[in-house]
Amino acid sequence: MAEAPGANAFVAALVADLAAAVEAVLGGAVTVAAAPATESGDGWRVPLTASGDLQGPLHAGIDRAGCIALVQRVMGLTEDPDPSVVVDFLREMWAQAASAVSLKAPFTGIALALGTPEAIPALPTFGVYELRSGGELIARVPMAGELIAPAPRKAAPVPEPSTNHPKLDIVLDIDLPLVVRFGRTVMSVKGLSALGPGSIVDMGRSPDEPVQVLVGEQVIARGEVVIVGGNYGVRIIDLVSPADRMRAMEA
Repeated sequence: MAEAPGANAFVAALVADLAAAVEAVLGGAVTVAAAPATESGDGWRVPLTASGDLQGPLHAGIDRAGCIALVQRVMGLTEDPDPSVVVDFLREMWAQAASAVSLKAPFTGIALALGTPEAIPALPTFGVYELRSGGELIARVPMAGELIAPAPRKAAPVPEPSTNHPKLDIVLDIDLPLVVRFGRTVMSVKGLSALGPGSIVDMGRSPDEPVQVLVGEQVIARGEVVIVGGNYGVRIIDLVSPADRMRAMEA
């Protein structure tokens, strides 16, 4: 009947709150217990729709004899009640149960919408509960349906900028200043004023550490210094993401 984790516990709690609602109108203690899945015959069905942490249809039944007896006891009748009276009674009892169960942890994230109760010729024969008062069976409540847990939402992926977009064609030939940063340090004004030919400035950096390649003020890559045709060059060993590179171009 209930396939999602926690669904069976939710259904059991819902029926327990139904028993509490019936107890309130009868004025005597009403207990509820799971019962064997035997034939329940005809009766009434209340369609429910769950949303939130559990989703799907749920059909709450009650056997005809038990339903009629309950309405008679509550209304003080000696004859079978009018179907409209039964509908109102079932709607009120299940509305109270649905409201009560939604206030209890861990079911606060589940909402139930009630449909119109209807008489049916055969009730489900599984997921059956019994309501008893003073040890006497007063109604059988079969439950059926499929409750599932919704799939967790996935965060929308951040699209990587594409260099094939036609609107980018007009900017792809723009020249940008590319800077290789060997290192940086901080000096006092006194230290700067003392600099002269032959002075050595400690950059606080190992010769083996990679240099930074920047566009504007944005680091887009890291690399190692090499000699190319008698000139210094940089061999790229690590690149930032394409998105960060595009942002560097926009800066």
